[in-house]
Amino acid sequence: MKKYFTILLVVLFLSPALINAQFHLSVGPVTGLNFNIHSGSDLDKTATGFGLIFGGQCDMQFSKTFGLLTTIYFYDGRYGSSSDTKSYYGQSYTVETSGSIAYFSIEPLAKLKFNGSNLYVLAGPSIGFNMESESEVKYSGAYTGTQKTTLKDMNVRFELKAGAGYDFNLSRLLTLAPHFTFGYGLTNVQKDVKWKIMTFQAGCALRFNLI
Repeated sequence: MKKYFTILLVVLFLSPALINAQFHLSVGPVTGLNFNIHSGSDLDKTATGFGLIFGGQCDMQFSKTFGLLTTIYFYDGRYGSSSDTKSYYGQSYTVETSGSIAYFSIEPLAKLKFNGSNLYVLAGPSIGFNMESESEVKYSGAYTGTQKTTLKDMNVRFELKAGAGYDFNLSRLLTLAPHFTFGYGLTNVQKDVKWKIMTFQAGCALRFNLI
């Protein structure tokens, strides 16, 4: 009995150490830049634009090779189109269209590290809840003015993402983690409108190593 009790105590004391040896947790802020591509048969033309992201990131590493990288952030999906010159009764004018579309996004991505390296690949879903949706049309030339429209019937945004990154261990407490991903939008931006967003994203997180 005494022998079994001793073994139990050893297991209880060693279990946290064994878990900690495999499991690592780090959290911190993340920021970056999007290059957004808006396309669809209901758009006059493909529109592109740059936008910022900022939020927080949690990295849970369950083993030397597998982990879960979850990011919660503000996603700026703005776009702008090139100017079009039109004519009306001999009077020429220029039309320039742009838009601001923003989401609050939750992004749990599987993280696979190469054994013995800090290089990793990412893949998984991203879910975005619309926070801002506005379209702006500027007229210049014979006709001048600005027309702003709030977009209605915005869908929850589902996206598939894949990419890669690298963990730079600055110290035992800090990790700098740049990454690059591509996101393919699965859902339309608006209901009953064929309009989707694809995104190239470059970001960087500064994480505090807690465990």
